Amino acid sequence: MTKVEVVPYSDKYGPRLGLKFGYNPEMNSLLKAELGFPALMWVQDRRFWSIQDNKSTIEHTATVMAPMGYDVSNLYDRSKTAKASRAKHGEPTVTLKGTRVMLQWPFLADAMLRDEVRITVKSIPGWKFHGDSKLWSIPLAQAQVLYKALEVIYPDLADAIIECEGVSETVEASIERVELSSAVELSIEDEEELTKRLEHELPPHLELYPFQKVGVAFAEATNGRCLIGDDMGLGKTVQALGYMALNRGDRPAIIVSPANVKYNWAKEIGVWLPGEKVQVIDTGKDELEDNDIYIINYDLVLKQADALEDLNAKLMVIDEAHYLKNEKTQRSVATLGLATYCPKVLALSGTAISSRPKEYFNILHLLKPQLFPSRWDFQHKYCDPYHNGWGWDFNGASNTKELNEITRDLALRRLKKEVLTELPDKVRTFLPVHLNHNERQEYDAAQDEWDMRMDEHFITGEAMEPGMLLAMIGKLRQICGKMKVTHAKAWIESYRHHTGKPIVVFAHHRAVIDELIEHLRSDHRVGTITGSTAPKARQEIVDAFQDGQVDVLVCNTIAAKEGLTLTAADTVLFIEREWVPTDEEQAEDRVYRIGQESDSVHAVYLSCMGTIDEHFDRVVEAKRNVVKAVLDGGNIEERQSLVKELVKRMREERGQ
Repeated sequence: MTKVEVVPYSDKYGPRLGLKFGYNPEMNSLLKAELGFPALMWVQDRRFWSIQDNKSTIEHTATVMAPMGYDVSNLYDRSKTAKASRAKHGEPTVTLKGTRVMLQWPFLADAMLRDEVRITVKSIPGWKFHGDSKLWSIPLAQAQVLYKALEVIYPDLADAIIECEGVSETVEASIERVELSSAVELSIEDEEELTKRLEHELPPHLELYPFQKVGVAFAEATNGRCLIGDDMGLGKTVQALGYMALNRGDRPAIIVSPANVKYNWAKEIGVWLPGEKVQVIDTGKDELEDNDIYIINYDLVLKQADALEDLNAKLMVIDEAHYLKNEKTQRSVATLGLATYCPKVLALSGTAISSRPKEYFNILHLLKPQLFPSRWDFQHKYCDPYHNGWGWDFNGASNTKELNEITRDLALRRLKKEVLTELPDKVRTFLPVHLNHNERQEYDAAQDEWDMRMDEHFITGEAMEPGMLLAMIGKLRQICGKMKVTHAKAWIESYRHHTGKPIVVFAHHRAVIDELIEHLRSDHRVGTITGSTAPKARQEIVDAFQDGQVDVLVCNTIAAKEGLTLTAADTVLFIEREWVPTDEEQAEDRVYRIGQESDSVHAVYLSCMGTIDEHFDRVVEAKRNVVKAVLDGGNIEERQSLVKELVKRMREERGQ
C-alpha cells in the first residue's frame, strides 16, 4: 500500500498541501473529477498535485484516494491540525444566535476573492450586515447553501460553518437531504432498513420501486415537510402512501386533490393501506365522521373549512400543488390557511419549479417560510421581472440554478429517463372516474331499461332477440364513454401542463371521439384517425404528429391499433375499453416501437365507478392472459363468452 506524502506550502491561493503518491493516471483523473479547481491544482515546478489546506478538502481527498489502495493516514493527521494552520492566516469565526448564523472573516488581500466572498454571502436569501458589530448573518436554514457555495471559493469560512456547534447538525442533515433529492436508490444498508420497515406496514404482495423508497426516505428526512416533484408517472401517490404507512401516528390526515383524482386516492389507499378508515368528501354539506384519512377536492376546502380545522390534522397531502399558484383564489387561501397549522405537509407536483417559479412561491413559503419569507423578493430574484409600463411581469424564470440549489433540501425531483431501468416496459394505470347525480342520469335511465327488459325475458322464459345483449351493453358503454369526455379533457390538460408532451387518446365510439375533439380543439392542435380516414390523410396526420405539429391525436382503437408509428408520445389514454385485451396492447404499441426514446410507456385507462365500466375492466383484465389476439375482425365465440360473464357480474351486483 503506497503512503501519500504530504508537503505543506503556501502560494498566492493561500495555504496548500502537496501530494506525492507516484504516477497514476487513473488516480489523477479521479481527483480532478472529484475536487476540481482550485481545490486541486498541478504544481509544475514541484511535479506534484496540491490541494487546499482545509479540513473539508483534505478529508474529501482522503475518501477519494483510500478506496484506490492508498495509505491516507498522513492526510487524516493533517486534517486534525488544519484549523490551527488556518489561524496563522486569519481565521473566520461563526456563531449561532437564535435562528441566525453570525459570520465574520478577516480582511482578504486578494480583491477578487474579497468581492466573491461578499457577493456569495449576499446571494443568500435573508442575509444581513450588522454595521455596529461588523458581522454578517444568514438564516440557519440557509447555512447548507452557503457552506456548499464557499467550499471552493473560501474553504476556511466553509469549514468554520460546518464546525460551529449548533450549525453543523443542521448543515449535515441538509446535505443528506440534498443528496437524496435527486437520488434513484438508497445505500444498501439504508434500503434494507427501510424495506424491513415497509414490510411490516404494507400488504405482503406490494413493494415500492427502489427510487420510490428514496422518496419515502426523503419525506422522512424532511420530517414530513417537502415537495415530491417527480416526473409524471413515477408514482408520487405511492411515495406519499409509503410515508403515511411508516407514520401511522400522523392521523387524522387530509388529502387535498383535484376532483377528478380523489377517488383514485381512495382506491390506492384501499390497496396500500387497507386498514385505514377513509372518507371521501363530495359536498360542502357532508358531515365529517370519525376516520383516519379524509379526501377532499380543492373547491370544497373553503366550504368545509371549519370542520376540517376542527380535525386538528397531523398530516396534509396536497396533490397537484400547482393548483395553489394564485394566492388570491379562494381555494389557495383556504387550502394554504388549513395547511399552515398542520405539522406535516407533503406537496406533490410533477411540474419542475424552474419552468415557472412564481407558481411555486406559495407552496415553498408554506413548507419553509424562513427560507422564502417574501413574495416580492422571490419574484424579483427568480421570476425574470420586467416592467411592461402598467406593472411588473413575473412570468419568466431567472437564477434557476440558484433556486434549484436552495430548494434541493425540501424538493425531490427525478425524471422518468433517470429511473427507467427500474420500470417495466409498460405501466398501466386504471383511473376511477366518480360521477355526480346529474352526470349519470342518462346512464341510470338506460340501466333501468336494460334491467326491465332482462327481467321480462327471465319471467316469461322467452328467448332474447339475436344480439340484444350485445346491443344493450354497447349502449351502456357508449353512454359511459360520453360521460368520461369532460374528465378525459381535464386529464389531458393536466398531462400537457405537466409535461408539454404530445399524447395519443383512444376511444371506441365515434360519438365519443367527436365530442372529445369538440372539447379540445379550441386550446390544442388536435388530429384524429378513425375508420373513415383515407390512407393518404392518415399518413399525413401521423407525420404531423411525429413532427410535433399535433398536440393530441384522438384515434378509434380498432382503426389505429396497427400500422402506425406514434413514438413522439410515450403516454396513451384510453377513454373506452375493447373486448379483446390484445387490441388494446396493439394500440399501446403504437408508441412503444423502434424510435421511442423512452424505455417505458404509460397507458392510462379511465373507468366510471358504479357502471358497466367497472365490470368490463374486471372481465377483460381477468382474460388478458387467456384471450388471444384475433386480428381479422375478432372471434365471435370469445366475445359471446365475455358478454355472458359481463351480464352475470352486472346482475349479481344488482341482486338479480
